Amino acid sequence: MASDQRRLHEVMNHIRRIKAGDYPAIVGSEGAYRIVERPWQEIPEASKLAILRDAVDWSGVTNRDQAHILLSEIDLGKIADAERNRLIGMAEEKLTLKAILEGRFSVAPKAPGLEHDRGMER
Repeated sequence: MASDQRRLHEVMNHIRRIKAGDYPAIVGSEGAYRIVERPWQEIPEASKLAILRDAVDWSGVTNRDQAHILLSEIDLGKIADAERNRLIGMAEEKLTLKAILEGRFSVAPKAPGLEHDRGMER
């Protein structure tokens, strides 16, 4: 199922507005903490990802499109490996019966020597 084009447009507009804002950050040390406003560019990438995931209404947008959008909005080198791998996995096109029937994917065995069915070996 494809994403609703109207919703994609709304999501991108919302992200543009989010990126134009300032966000509270706690700075200081040992009891001298204060809250300051920071522009989007100064927010850590993990925080940006959390803000985009939570603040944006992703209804009508496929997981694949959501992942592509999130990947384009953050610096992948600055987030945890597990988080990066999860986003990349969401962004990859999944193997479907329709894709196989249309010839977009091969279903040939990947490991050498598995070209024939050996049956049950004893």
